[in-house]
Amino acid sequence: MSDDQFEFYLTEIKAGWLESRIVLNGSHYDLNVQSNFSEPLKDLFRSLCDLRGLDAPTDMDKDYRHCEFEWVGEGWLYFWILTPKPEGKLGISIEFKGKREVGGKEYPVWKIDCTLDWQTLAEQVFIQTSEMLWMYGFTGYYDRWTKDFPAGLMMRLGHLLHDQPADTDDFSRELGYLAETR
Repeated sequence: MSDDQFEFYLTEIKAGWLESRIVLNGSHYDLNVQSNFSEPLKDLFRSLCDLRGLDAPTDMDKDYRHCEFEWVGEGWLYFWILTPKPEGKLGISIEFKGKREVGGKEYPVWKIDCTLDWQTLAEQVFIQTSEMLWMYGFTGYYDRWTKDFPAGLMMRLGHLLHDQPADTDDFSRELGYLAETR
């Protein structure tokens, strides 16, 4: 089975909102996330770090992995499930649901399911977040997001992308990861 054509873009951060786009096999899906209720970049970093090297789901009661999370907007929800598969693949499911009124019933809007290798998704997430840092810097990110950028989790992902242990202590190497994206 060949991988789906999956592209992940961070398009804007502003006043507590994150706007991103997923292009799956030529179809575009926009995600608008309110930061007050979720921390979407941390979710992506944690999930990718936790699922690296797994080839099947673990028993979540015995070995918790961050593989399910929600991104929340005003009246809508993006529910993500990342499932490890053999040969470094990830099953990715993202479901978009919305409410027409506060407290009302949730209605499905769209759902995407695809398979992608871990390396490809991790590189896309790392490059997109790196580009965001190059554009705004840590203080600009804070001004737009009103939260600190999750640099530690991003660098753990960088270590894994470079076949280093996630807990590598090497600041110059971490700066080098960002420099590679320039």
